Amino acid sequence: MPSVSSKRTATQAAELLPSPIAVLLIPQFTSIALSSIIEPLRIANRYISRPYRWLLVSADGEPVPDRNGVKVAVDCALADVGAIGTLLVVADAQPTRRLERAILPTLRRLARAGATIGGVDTGPLILARGGLLDGLSATAHWEVLQTFREQFPQVDVTERLFEVGNRRCTCAGGSAALDLVLKEIELRFGSQLALRVSEHCMHGLPRPAGAAQRDLPGAVGARHGRKLARAMQMLEEDGTRLTRMDTVAQAVGVSRRQLQRIFADKLATSPARFRRKVRLDRAHQMLANAEASVTEVAMATGFKSRSYFWRCYRKEFGRPPSSDKR
Repeated sequence: MPSVSSKRTATQAAELLPSPIAVLLIPQFTSIALSSIIEPLRIANRYISRPYRWLLVSADGEPVPDRNGVKVAVDCALADVGAIGTLLVVADAQPTRRLERAILPTLRRLARAGATIGGVDTGPLILARGGLLDGLSATAHWEVLQTFREQFPQVDVTERLFEVGNRRCTCAGGSAALDLVLKEIELRFGSQLALRVSEHCMHGLPRPAGAAQRDLPGAVGARHGRKLARAMQMLEEDGTRLTRMDTVAQAVGVSRRQLQRIFADKLATSPARFRRKVRLDRAHQMLANAEASVTEVAMATGFKSRSYFWRCYRKEFGRPPSSDKR
């Protein structure tokens, strides 16, 4: 594999993801993130004379299972990766501490050698644990943004689709990885090719880096009305305060009974069950990504009783919270 030159041409300087690109797969990664990276590169190569090059990598060189249990073969182990332009860590479930300790020294070595180091989906949290995002802006999948902010105050965590700068790249994952690669193609080969690749992927117009990851309140408001959207937003942002439902109803301009009816008619649930689901989802993410104990997670998500948290968690996810502990 050719080495990466420290002297770049004007075209190369505009690259977000210098080639060759190594994609490090963490067990239980999401296949949509992987496909969103390599498919647009493959399609772009049909139209260009200087093709993109990439390789798939695992910690030990063995196939890696995705979230659906499909094992993906790789080209080599991380330790065997030579000179590359970019390394992207694609993760969903966070790696074990043992796996993390095994890969972080190599990520740091590649960063020192001048490679762009990136994380996709929850991959940015791995980079942050290695000190690779200190003092920089970074994003990740919206489900883990709160945990990201709490665990790594030295990182400026944003809600953008992707962040690129200082030879670092972070991306929210899913189809946002496609937008990231389309931006790379646009910078390197022009907007016409980026649009053509986007059309091949049935993606529509590429989204800018600053586009919102999700607009659930806005989408719900357009479909079911602003009052429900506002109530959902309040309950999602409530944290451990557990604001009285009377207060929520008053804030959106309805009675408590009307609020109950709106949730029942539009979402087939109650406001209280909706908020509990939000808290349990938050607890699930904390258990998978944070160092906190089960009791600490319960308290941080507004459950005053460990036993009540345990019962609610098991009912929601079909397993005890301890089974999801990182």
